[in-house]
Amino acid sequence: MRKIFFPEWESLGQDFVIKAFRDEGFIVDSYPIPKSEPDQAKRANLAEELVGKIIAGGYDFVFTVNFLPVVAIACKASRIKYLSWVYDSPCVEVYSETVAYDTNYVFIFDRQTCYDLIKKGVNTVYYLPVAADVDYYDNMTKNDRPSQSIEAMPSPTTTLTPTIPDISFVGSLYTKTPPQFTPLENDNGYLKGYLDGLIKAQLGIYGINFLEAALTQEITLYMQKMCQMPQRIHSMESIEWLYANYYLAKKVTSLERMEIVKRLSKSGLNFILYTDEDTTDIPELTNGGYLDYYFEAPHVYHQGKINLNISLKSIHSGIPLRAFDIMGCGGFLLSNFQADFLEHFIPDEHFVYYESLDDLEAKTEYYLVNENERKMIARNGYEKVKNHHTYRHRVKEMLDVAFS
Repeated sequence: MRKIFFPEWESLGQDFVIKAFRDEGFIVDSYPIPKSEPDQAKRANLAEELVGKIIAGGYDFVFTVNFLPVVAIACKASRIKYLSWVYDSPCVEVYSETVAYDTNYVFIFDRQTCYDLIKKGVNTVYYLPVAADVDYYDNMTKNDRPSQSIEAMPSPTTTLTPTIPDISFVGSLYTKTPPQFTPLENDNGYLKGYLDGLIKAQLGIYGINFLEAALTQEITLYMQKMCQMPQRIHSMESIEWLYANYYLAKKVTSLERMEIVKRLSKSGLNFILYTDEDTTDIPELTNGGYLDYYFEAPHVYHQGKINLNISLKSIHSGIPLRAFDIMGCGGFLLSNFQADFLEHFIPDEHFVYYESLDDLEAKTEYYLVNENERKMIARNGYEKVKNHHTYRHRVKEMLDVAFS
């Protein structure tokens, strides 16, 4: 019997990945570890601990969700193949020099990130989009009815809005700035003006992310004086990359999502935002609260008429997990443009994308009225994901690359 060693941390979808490997005939030995360990001594101890587990276990390979440098070090020392599947963005760990170890097979959901690493001389990265567990979602939603209250769903952990909305968005507004970036928020001079202008320029632009490129040496020096981003040792990302992806991308995303939810809340349409953030400063907004990923979100995706995807700006070209989940639940997906969509799906056949906020509002109104067309697109998207984009498909693709 083939065996996999799976150092795991709390990540969305990992249960689906484990099930897919088991369906392929593998025994999966999970071993909980921290996603990151900043303390160098503890990190070295963890690597040594993992080497012992790997050698003693007689495994065929090691697998993790996201690339973890400490696991890469352990696998190189053990001379065993290390497969990882990156679904997070930003994921600074993929810029660690350990990503280039010859024992690695690093699968990344964002093609643009793959290109960036390949240009840096890395030949161990492969593009692989995320997926949906359609069988699980089918089982979860098989008894749903159009008028069913979400209060009747399996998980009782939250108090939610009693009806399924016509339009919904499940996700964060990123309204809280991380403490390390607070000084940038408080600046009133040239730097603040430049960054505000850059954020406004990127806002509403889909398919091209120019945040990193627009950070000149002068501006980066200003930012370093205001809130220093430590340069990581043995890593390939630039300071500009860190500021662009961990600060500016989230600021742009926050403003974009805020503008969308405010517009839809004032439009008279039945729109609900599902988030655990405090939105009392938007009195017209209906906040449905936090949705459990496994037990509650699938029902909203399945029953709602229009499900929005508003991608985090640090996802340069990739298809977010949310989009696959919506289509895998049989929901109608209305998304911003992401280039990787066009490799796998046909716009207006499997999903619909909007090109501006005005276009988003117009398309929500159109597809609420044109029910048959909306249902046909949702069905097509569901069939496409079911037949080509499940976790079982992805596991087979990874195995083909690593062992062909």
